[in-house]
Amino acid sequence: MNKLAAIQILRAVAAVLVLVSHAILRQAQWAPTDPLTSQIAIHIGILGVWIFFIISGFIMSYTYYDDFARPGAAGQFIASRIIRIVPIYWLATALEVALRLHHGAGLDVHKLICSLFFIPVAVEPVPMTAMRPTLGVGWTLNYEMMFYAAFASVLLLSRRKGLTVLIALMAGVVLTGTFFKPIADTRAPTSLITFYSDPIILLFGVGVLIGVAARWLKIAHTARSHAALLIVLAAFLAVDVTLFAAFVGTYPGDVEWIAAFWVISAICVVLCVTVRIDGTRWLTQRLVQLGDASYSLYLFHFFAIIAAEKLWWWFFGKSESWMFVPASAVAAVLAAIAIHIFVELPIGRRLRRISALFSPRRFVRPETVRTPINGMPGEVTVAWSGVALPLEPSRPDVSSGTPFRAHMVHRRRR
Repeated sequence: MNKLAAIQILRAVAAVLVLVSHAILRQAQWAPTDPLTSQIAIHIGILGVWIFFIISGFIMSYTYYDDFARPGAAGQFIASRIIRIVPIYWLATALEVALRLHHGAGLDVHKLICSLFFIPVAVEPVPMTAMRPTLGVGWTLNYEMMFYAAFASVLLLSRRKGLTVLIALMAGVVLTGTFFKPIADTRAPTSLITFYSDPIILLFGVGVLIGVAARWLKIAHTARSHAALLIVLAAFLAVDVTLFAAFVGTYPGDVEWIAAFWVISAICVVLCVTVRIDGTRWLTQRLVQLGDASYSLYLFHFFAIIAAEKLWWWFFGKSESWMFVPASAVAAVLAAIAIHIFVELPIGRRLRRISALFSPRRFVRPETVRTPINGMPGEVTVAWSGVALPLEPSRPDVSSGTPFRAHMVHRRRR
């Protein structure tokens, strides 16, 4: 059972929120759409991003909780994040560039280079503008990579010092940014300093604190049904969207309401952390699989929406229909799962093998495992020889499969 199956399900939910948001907004470009519907679509897309950021902070502190001040931990962390984020992002960016060139659109080389290396490009501060890289959805990765760099630096410290410095650093950056852009101004940033000091980075800190609390308090309860979790999540998300439609209605919204929506997002993450569901159910496994493919879904869903749009026009013309959104969503999900299985995973495995060749060796403590001895219950204590087991970047508790030798095996009958 995957101990974080509920978190993976929430990943899937967040990715689908972004997907549905873009499908609605894309249809609004060629079919009459109620303005409030478009604003709600913008909100649910941003809601998905907020949840992603909190999950990211949670995963980092929860997974690397025991790696603070460990020699080589920061380097392993950076390598794992680069392997996880960069190759598939560059592939998606290359596809975006190819499509633009195919349709005769111009290409800003400076912006492309900055996009590939996660450097935001400042824009003119005019209404409805935003600092978007060549691949539009990549703006969130600029924040992600900034957070990863900060997290890697504090891994050099002890856990208490490192986490304190990390939270203080993010809070200090946001506070500094208020001198350039008031915190009540919730419009999209247009300069480097306002981008990096945007209060949205505090969501990573919220996730970090949730992860630390989960490890410290060891909160994990078992629920035999995933139905209750999905119903409660759906209820929280419905309340969120209802509050937006009833009291906000447009973007950008007031900072007070954004803070309230952040609280709802954080509650969803806490709920999925505190509930440990049965990962053997068919629906749970499918949702976890979609959560595993959420990064591919996030990067490539808009391409699938465009492809579905072309087919829709071919069969039905440019007529408004609520069916376009679920149809394009299904197409995007199927494409993302295929990309995850046949592209993302093989690339990740190959790069991790290469990275393991250059990783510092690490000794593993002797372990005692239960195993039958001549048909009788017994224990085997294995002390590995000096050949280390490099860690799997995404799962620090699992060996990457590097060959090893055992120089001592002690058997004891019970």
